[in-house]
Amino acid sequence: MAQEKRRLPAKQVEIGKITGDEFRVRVLGTIVDRDEASGTALIDDGTGRAVLLFADPELFERVKEGARVRVLGKVRIGEAVEIEVEVMQDMSRLDINLYEQVKYAVEKLKG
Repeated sequence: MAQEKRRLPAKQVEIGKITGDEFRVRVLGTIVDRDEASGTALIDDGTGRAVLLFADPELFERVKEGARVRVLGKVRIGEAVEIEVEVMQDMSRLDINLYEQVKYAVEKLKG
């Protein structure tokens, strides 16, 4: 029986709080720029910005400026925060106000 390869879980984090100690992260934000020449995009979550790096050209083709997305990927810290995108989810139908209320309630419960 073949052993299934497991990935480390992606930690939900705000871009402004990424330190480089994280291995995989999960970030929710808006695509504010897209660079065809380099195959990268810029995501902003209100706390900071990160450069999204795409190894998969098909995934990059789905990136649209102004789109709200969640990305999961590996963190690299250089001149800027960079995320090597492994998964990208369309979050355009997310009720952001409800999301923020739930996030606030969960933080309160954690203490």
